[in-house]
Amino acid sequence: MSDMQAAMKEYQAGRLPQALKLASRALPNSGAQRGGLLALIGNIEFKLGHREAAADAFSEAAGLTPAKAPEFLKLATTLYLGAGRRDRVAEIGPDAVDRNPSDSAFAFEVANVLFTLGERARLAPLLAHLDRANDRHMALIINFQRLTRRFEQLWAELQAAASANPDNLFLQISRYAVSREVCAFDVQREYEAIMRTPDTPQAQALLSGEAALARILWSGDEALNARPSQDSLKYAGARVADRPPQRRAFSPEGAPITIGYLSNDFFDHATMTLFREVMGRHDPQRFRIKLFCYTPPAIATQQASWPEALQKAVIRIDHLDDKAAAAVIASHGVDILVDLKGHTMGARLGIVNASDAPVKATYLGFPGSVTGIDLDYAITDRIVTPDSSIAHFSETLCRLPETYQANNWQTRPKPEYTERADHGLPEDAFIFASFNATYKITPATLDLWCRVLKQVPDAVFWVYMPSAFAGENFLKALEAAGIARERVVLTGMTAYDRHVSRLPLADVGLDAIPCSGHTTTSDMLWAGLPILSLHGTAFAGRVSESLLNAIGLPELVCADEESFVDLAVRLAEDPQLLFAFRQRLENNRLRAPLFDGERFTRHLEAAYEAMAARARSGLAPELIDVAALPPRGEPFGP
Repeated sequence: MSDMQAAMKEYQAGRLPQALKLASRALPNSGAQRGGLLALIGNIEFKLGHREAAADAFSEAAGLTPAKAPEFLKLATTLYLGAGRRDRVAEIGPDAVDRNPSDSAFAFEVANVLFTLGERARLAPLLAHLDRANDRHMALIINFQRLTRRFEQLWAELQAAASANPDNLFLQISRYAVSREVCAFDVQREYEAIMRTPDTPQAQALLSGEAALARILWSGDEALNARPSQDSLKYAGARVADRPPQRRAFSPEGAPITIGYLSNDFFDHATMTLFREVMGRHDPQRFRIKLFCYTPPAIATQQASWPEALQKAVIRIDHLDDKAAAAVIASHGVDILVDLKGHTMGARLGIVNASDAPVKATYLGFPGSVTGIDLDYAITDRIVTPDSSIAHFSETLCRLPETYQANNWQTRPKPEYTERADHGLPEDAFIFASFNATYKITPATLDLWCRVLKQVPDAVFWVYMPSAFAGENFLKALEAAGIARERVVLTGMTAYDRHVSRLPLADVGLDAIPCSGHTTTSDMLWAGLPILSLHGTAFAGRVSESLLNAIGLPELVCADEESFVDLAVRLAEDPQLLFAFRQRLENNRLRAPLFDGERFTRHLEAAYEAMAARARSGLAPELIDVAALPPRGEPFGP
């Protein structure tokens, strides 16, 4: 009797360890029977509870037994999923799905792993295998097409699906959300009309299923923004089922405070454009910095350009579940856990809820209250969150002086000379510009911009519009309002240094409402481009005001839409007034607080020390207003 026959006999008798031993011994000389022998080993390993070893065997067997390849590849992929081997799922999963085309549930599991890993090229072919009638599948399709900027296909698919399923709440909410990205202003107005009476059953259903980030794009009502959202309800439900842990004790007085920053934006992301320099400026004698990173590996490679000290501070947790990640954070003795995401795409706020850090704060990623999460503080400033905002935050406010937004000057590229002709702009026209994200162009913003353009009929409008589909919708909306498309120049994405260099070619930037520019505004001010904004009514709408005050140009924040239009017209008609603002902006860039990264870091550290003082004394969080350092007498940069 051969070893293979003996192994089969032992397997059938249930003597699995002996069967595995005999099968493994037979493998080197199995020849044409190798595929079948590997399948046997896979079955034995599976029954022994060795998922990964079983998956390895079935994966190899698939390549040797074509007739059984669909079954073996699917089985191997499923086992790798169960073993947490996402890397192997990414390697063999697409082929397994392709060989099992009718199993949409299996296709979704593989596609979800690829999406999490940022493997977009491998994911794209799998979309055809997903079930459009399944909300989870549609959510993945929507997110993928948004990230890959396939807006025309996405909009067509959403319109068709929502029309065929008018009672499907998820599809309707998704349609309204995507309408902001494709400049479908008629659909946006439809949604806003519903929200004029937010207590109706239809409005309440839409609000409860709406993403928190989507809401602040159209709503400047802080009370409405604080209502339950899809995000807050999901996390609040999880917290009821799994109560927050007992907090650890804070490190003793005199010991360095350990700060743990939590994010998946540790790469060339807008958050790091603002915050990377500050993380590197922390006083190592008083603070230990840890970066708990779940950035997808494919883009985390960008950290190789970071200073060595920051690279060493990175601790990867992307391979861990929330509780395991929280345990790693605890093992590093984190005193203050600072989540940099809030209610934004890809956030893992379950880690925050599972963490036993003595103090937990939210900062920078989400301009509002991160409702539903076990957080102590929201780090803000007195402009974005005046006293009237306190009642609308579930967190206690910790308000920095001057501005909440971290910034830098040392690593930010300086504008280089370029000409209008290089960007398709007329040389002699007055140019208004907007570089806000498309989803911030609300009907109210469109109406405001049209009022300005009608008052300055010779002006050209230069608009950031990376989607050709959204751009065409935008141009049609302007034409319907009486603004000729010949007066509009659309521009797309470019490298960050080129973007900064093109900004000064405009004369004046025009902000959006009710969600103002954030990084976009600081980019404009860094490049020397004045921007007109409005007094906002919620955090997200007050950021430009905060930045303009911090750069010493509060006059560019207008009290209402009429004064916004009036000031835009005055600047277009009075070159000396515009020159004075631009000159003041240039003079203040390396003197005013906005881009003073060192000063900002000291203020942020003072905030952490205030949090620490209360925690060490056993006191609950309370409102913190950090005092400003004395003004600088000299520029902080060359």
